[in-house]
Amino acid sequence: MERSKALLLIADDEEMNKAILGRRLRREGFVTIDVADGSEAVEKIREMALSGMPDLVLMDINMPVMDGIEATRILKAEFENLPIIAVTACMVTSTDFSHYGFNELCTKPIDFNELISKIDKHLSRKA
Repeated sequence: MERSKALLLIADDEEMNKAILGRRLRREGFVTIDVADGSEAVEKIREMALSGMPDLVLMDINMPVMDGIEATRILKAEFENLPIIAVTACMVTSTDFSHYGFNELCTKPIDFNELISKIDKHLSRKA
C-alpha cells in the first residue's frame, strides 16, 4: 500500500505527542487523524467502519477514560485484522505486548526509523 493512501489513527492523551508523531508521519507521506483516549479510538473506528477504516492504529497504553489495552481488546474483537501498534512509555517486555492484542510495540521516546519500519511492514501485508 502506498504511504500517501495509508490512513493512520493516533490515540494518545498528550497533545504534544500527537502533534510530533502526526507531523513526522505526514512528512513520511501518511495521512493521520488523532483521538485523545481509547474510548474515542473505539468510537471513531466504529464510525469509520461504514465508510473506510484506518489502515493502522498507533495506540498509547496509559490514557484516561479507557486505556490502550482495553481499547485494543475491544477493537481486536470487532476488527481482528486491524493492525495496532502500541506506542508507549510503559515498560512492557517485548513478549508481553502481543498478549494484549498489539501487533507491535514501540517505546517512547520513539525511534522513528523503527516505527516507520513496523508501519511499512503491516501496510505491505494489506497491499
